[in-house]
Amino acid sequence: MLPVNDESCWTPHRKVLSAGQTQLPWLQLFGIQNSGKAEKPLEPHIHSGCMEIVFLLKGFQIYETAGHLFRLTGYDIFVTREDEPHSSGNFPEHISDLMWFQLRLSALPGSFQDEKASRLAGALRGLPRIFRGNAVLESQLRESFFCLASADPITRALGQELFTGCLYRMILLSRQLKPLQADQISEAIVYIHEHIHEPIALEDAAASCGLSLSRFKSKFREETGITPRAFINYVKVAGARELLKQGLTVTETSARLGFDTPNYFATIFRKYTGRTPSQYRENPRENFREIFSEND
Repeated sequence: MLPVNDESCWTPHRKVLSAGQTQLPWLQLFGIQNSGKAEKPLEPHIHSGCMEIVFLLKGFQIYETAGHLFRLTGYDIFVTREDEPHSSGNFPEHISDLMWFQLRLSALPGSFQDEKASRLAGALRGLPRIFRGNAVLESQLRESFFCLASADPITRALGQELFTGCLYRMILLSRQLKPLQADQISEAIVYIHEHIHEPIALEDAAASCGLSLSRFKSKFREETGITPRAFINYVKVAGARELLKQGLTVTETSARLGFDTPNYFATIFRKYTGRTPSQYRENPRENFREIFSEND
């Protein structure tokens, strides 16, 4: 398994600062991402010598590490240990807003007194796999990010102090643990992905997680922000994009994903992407954004 070293960048949807930019040798990378479309599954990888922390602000994501799947919704924080392989478990990276950072804890003693560095590194290594953040942490992280991006030394120094404070705030928040066991909506999401090549009835999705249909609909929307039917269509459209890129025809793609007819498939695809399957097949690299309909 190859290590992955992300690079600094600054685009409308993805902004990443390197250690050289933040001038914090133990903060390897610090990024903010606003993903307007689904991406390919995140392949298994490691960040050499670093732990990585993801703070999901909006949307949902699925990650896999140590043989377990973890589903994140808004304000969940997900932790991977130093040199720990992780991926999205063959699930696409979903539409979401998130922050993430990679910490090289071995470099902490060069920035803090030994006792303070040891205490902070120990607390960070002891973070639970998943726990809840809050709006205060989000605001402080955003402020620290843009201060760290500044060319002004005083502003950057403020960003360094703010970010360090974020770590301590996060450690305190981690004491309010979110259970790690798979919950009902996670089970339904896994069921949907596993049956994506079939017609999926909401009754079957509800049964997969032991909920009544009405309770399933309300709980799914409460936890993900969209209806279960919108999510099913979204996952099917994400799969369709990959099949169309591979050269399958519209009819073949429709059949492969369990749509009743190619015309119905084309209607759903256009509703969620703003383009027809044929248009996408001819020019898959053209940028577009998925469109969710909360009333599906």
